[in-house]
Amino acid sequence: MAAAKAALAAQLDALMGKERDVPVDKRQNKKLTHEDEEVDKYWLCGLSPYILFRNTRSDLGVWDKITDDDAKASWDALPQEKKDEFGYEYDLMRFLEQLVTDLDKTIKRHQDKLEVDKKTRVINLSKETQAQVDALAKEINELQASAQKLGEEGDVDESMKAMAKVEELKTKKEGLENPTFPGKEKVMEVCDVCCNFMANTDSDVRRAEHLAGKQHQGWEQIRTKLKELKEMNDGAGPPPKRKGEAARGGGSAG
Repeated sequence: MAAAKAALAAQLDALMGKERDVPVDKRQNKKLTHEDEEVDKYWLCGLSPYILFRNTRSDLGVWDKITDDDAKASWDALPQEKKDEFGYEYDLMRFLEQLVTDLDKTIKRHQDKLEVDKKTRVINLSKETQAQVDALAKEINELQASAQKLGEEGDVDESMKAMAKVEELKTKKEGLENPTFPGKEKVMEVCDVCCNFMANTDSDVRRAEHLAGKQHQGWEQIRTKLKELKEMNDGAGPPPKRKGEAARGGGSAG
């Protein structure tokens, strides 16, 4: 309950400002700038994961920083060399790197598990199919024994014919043991952008909903923004805050 109240208060602060409960005649009406402690520095730089994933499966929890148009205007008015002094873009890059690294580890873990499940899955055959498999196994063993005997007797041609028949029967047997149902056999997969599970049986509408969803769109924006930041300064990325510069407030996730 306390966490929910804190989250609601943070959202109201972001929308209405931290003086929302202060009587009008006692409000300071301070005009904020990009340097103020309460301002969301990630948002200033173009993307705040806390805001992006609010009320989703990837919600990052309570965030007490706010968005403010005056602060954004003061930030946007700075030349790039002045922005570099604060290190806000560097902090955002490092934060996004950690988020993407953690998600990609989860994606890899899920993909590995699905691959193991695929290799170890047990298919229960019907009685009729199992009877066909058993009959083929018996015929294969008999043909292999016959091929060996023919070879020992010097009848190479007939021995090779028998082995060719063995391979044909093996293929048929494997097909019965590992049936495939085009368009019907459910195979799970993990989205390599947002880590959501999908199935090959999902409809086009379901897939479109997934791609347009807040979760997928959010992670796509994060990956795009991270790439953009890393490409700054000819691939060197944005610099960290310069020593001695007072880049005050809200830029580090901790």
